[in-house]
Amino acid sequence: MRRARSYFIAVFVFIVVIWFIAKQLDTQSAHERHRLELSSRVEELEKELRALNQHQVKAQIQESPVQHDTSLSDLKTRSTFLSPTFRTAQGSCEDSKPLRSSAELQTVELLGNISFSNKDGGVWKQGWEIKYDESSFSGDKKLQVIVMPHSHNDPGWIKTFEKYFSDQTKKILDNVVKSLTEKPDRKFIWAEISFLSMWWDQADEQTRLQMQRLVRWGQLELVTAGWVMEDEANTHVFAMVDQMIEGNHWVKDNLGVIPKSAWAIDPFGHSPTVAYLRSQMGFEDMLIQRTHYERGSHDMFCHMMPFYSYDVPHTCGPDPKICCQFDFARLPSTKKYSCPWKVPPAEITDVNVEEKAKTILDQYKKKSTLFKSNVVLIPLGDDFRYDNGQECDRQFSNYEKLFQYINSHPELNAHVQWGTLSDYFALLHRNTRPSQFPTLSGDFYTYADRDQHYWSGYFTSRPFYKKLDRVLESRIRSAEVIFSLANFVVPTDNAARSLWHQMAPDLLKKLTVARRNLALFQHHDGITGTAKDHVVVDYGTKLLKAIHKSDEVISNSASYLLLSSDQDYFSQHKLTSLDMLSLDHSRPSHDALPVQNVIPVTSFAVGHRYPLLFYNSLAFQRQQIVSVLVDSPHVKVVCHAGSTIPSQISARWSTYMDSLSMEPDVYELWFQINIHPLSLSRYFVVPVESPSSVQDVAVMSSTFVMRTARPVDAKFAHHALQIKQVDPENFKLENYQLVVECGDNGLIKKVTDRNSNKELKVDLSFVTYGTASGKDKSGAYLFLPDGAAKPIPSLSPPVAVEKGPVFSRVTVALPNVIHTVRLFNSPGIDGQLLSISNLVDIKLLSNREMAMRIDAPQLLQTPTGPLRRTFYTDLNGFQMQARHFYSKLPAQANFYPMPTQLVVDGPSVKSRMSLHSGQSLGVGMTE
Repeated sequence: MRRARSYFIAVFVFIVVIWFIAKQLDTQSAHERHRLELSSRVEELEKELRALNQHQVKAQIQESPVQHDTSLSDLKTRSTFLSPTFRTAQGSCEDSKPLRSSAELQTVELLGNISFSNKDGGVWKQGWEIKYDESSFSGDKKLQVIVMPHSHNDPGWIKTFEKYFSDQTKKILDNVVKSLTEKPDRKFIWAEISFLSMWWDQADEQTRLQMQRLVRWGQLELVTAGWVMEDEANTHVFAMVDQMIEGNHWVKDNLGVIPKSAWAIDPFGHSPTVAYLRSQMGFEDMLIQRTHYERGSHDMFCHMMPFYSYDVPHTCGPDPKICCQFDFARLPSTKKYSCPWKVPPAEITDVNVEEKAKTILDQYKKKSTLFKSNVVLIPLGDDFRYDNGQECDRQFSNYEKLFQYINSHPELNAHVQWGTLSDYFALLHRNTRPSQFPTLSGDFYTYADRDQHYWSGYFTSRPFYKKLDRVLESRIRSAEVIFSLANFVVPTDNAARSLWHQMAPDLLKKLTVARRNLALFQHHDGITGTAKDHVVVDYGTKLLKAIHKSDEVISNSASYLLLSSDQDYFSQHKLTSLDMLSLDHSRPSHDALPVQNVIPVTSFAVGHRYPLLFYNSLAFQRQQIVSVLVDSPHVKVVCHAGSTIPSQISARWSTYMDSLSMEPDVYELWFQINIHPLSLSRYFVVPVESPSSVQDVAVMSSTFVMRTARPVDAKFAHHALQIKQVDPENFKLENYQLVVECGDNGLIKKVTDRNSNKELKVDLSFVTYGTASGKDKSGAYLFLPDGAAKPIPSLSPPVAVEKGPVFSRVTVALPNVIHTVRLFNSPGIDGQLLSISNLVDIKLLSNREMAMRIDAPQLLQTPTGPLRRTFYTDLNGFQMQARHFYSKLPAQANFYPMPTQLVVDGPSVKSRMSLHSGQSLGVGMTE
């Protein structure tokens, strides 16, 4: 016998405090601990739960991925954020006035001081001519060179993750193990553990032992050892930590090492959040690559690669034409790679070794002058290198001939050897003092590799999947919390305990799959939206699979928690499954909007209580407005104690192009929920008679429309809601906190805070950018506009306005975008803000970028007159970073990543506008 199926509704809001532990549950027996061991995330949660005395779960949340994309508030708030540097310096900010960091260099100041003249640097196109004094390498100042073979493997880009592995990565790892085993002085580094895990699963026992020995002996170093090399602009701190946990735990469990050096050569810009997290994880050193080509001549304790790319032509020294001649994978006989400078490499022989050795040593010495030591790092690799045995043999054998010559001629004042990243840093630290190196605070956005090619396009590329990423993050965190809660329950019914012990290992496997699929998407060609179309489909399919598996964990854990207090239920019904709950939303495919289920209240008798289960995964009480869909407006809502909850019925709007219509026989039911921390709670939807004399039934929204295509009586007369058609006019939305004034086009014009009586004049509009007309155009990576933004016409769009005691809403059908603003009458945080969502469809547009523009000049006005061109964006949902508008830079350079938040302070009006986003986007300030 199965219990009646209930709807399980979730508004999964994730926690940005991450816990690291490797502790088993103290409340389980030794046998249970072995079977139910959780990941290293739950120690703090255990403490919290004990403090709450295993609080009985009673809650719900509503997750609405598309309809709650943005929140706009004009609130005076206080925030504190870390501003970690690449060494140890940190700063803080209060009331949006950052204290100066103890770092000696600030990226914000550097951007202001650099002229961005883009001068021709000669052979080093984006640098300068490098000269050196040979005597600087004499005596005890001998140049020490670490040549470090590597292969950068993207877990999805041109090919899918699995296709890359079968075509190239498996061969690379096989070749590396073979080559390193042949000579013990050969070295190699590897970063992407997602690939290494797949290779390990297919390797035989002997090959695994070889790999373990190479790692243990230091020939093969695992650098960073995340599941992927993550993007640093669009990622949220939760997912960043998740992918590091998955990778580092796999390495510790299978290879017995803990990585100490971090390696990030391909993210398109760098965030100090990564530096901070790495330091907290125990990393000692790090290396970065992609920073603006006009970054200047400073260096950092974190090693910054100085040249254009991480490939061989751009790593041995400043002249790529010469360096390419030492990439022996480009020998003419290989026919796979070639040198664009038309001078190919040649095999090293006794005849040419002297000339070649001196030529490459000249590049090494020139490169060394860019750093504050006589130790120089020379990476030797590129994307998916060493995928055939001949390349391994040619690279290693030819370089070993060069090493032998240089090292046997002391007059050259150099020593060259194979090494890993940690070998380089160890040698560097032995030859330098920390005080020699400056500290730096800030980030490296927006990245440009040449000319006007600013990589701000990927801040918004494929935003649908950026949103799906956030949905999955919240699902996983919610699943982890409720699964942990379920493990703390000690049921009195042995049948319940036995069933849970059978299910828990499988649920933990589902969680692991979900975590690793999320981790894979953090790759710098995943969440960035820069992969090929078929690869994006593969990523999306994996994200959807992870959502489904997280939902299974949540549903089963919630069912167990609800039934575990029933002493006889499990024994009486002989349950073999806990699949008793249905989530409120479903996704038919990875590229589809979520579909909200409709509760069929018309199929129930009057007075029947239809249960809704709400889950609060957070450690604090929540009061907020939620909604469900019903097929009748004649309902009321009651809580688990039987009290009636104020509720409101509104229309379900559907849109096509720039028109509005209401879905027949579907209504939105809005009401307030109040949920304790880490708990589950029931509410009930109850059908009532129509017309109803019952007290406290759901109130019908007062609705009027403007500029609809057909008269109301023809279009809306059949609908239960009373719809009025009015002439275009200005109108207001109000609650106890805010008054929002809109123009007759439905767009916001002014927001007033009732408590302070302060007004913020706002001109909200939508604009598009075209793309440059030359050879280079905007794309997944680059934003290259053809000029200033052009407004989208919004003079006479259809507008629907709804008002009521629970919430108010305006819906505007603009070309290519459905714009919705909600104002909630809630005592919770949602009552203090304005919720804005934009459902965008640009498939009919070609080579266009769309943006929502908010003009609020009073926030920029200063007492002395000139506008303050400063705002703040978050870095990975973890800290805030000051941004400035630079008129000396093009529009694309003045856009920055906004993973979660934008803050603009008004120095003259002493107010603040905060914009919170439901997914990573780009944000900028214009003239």
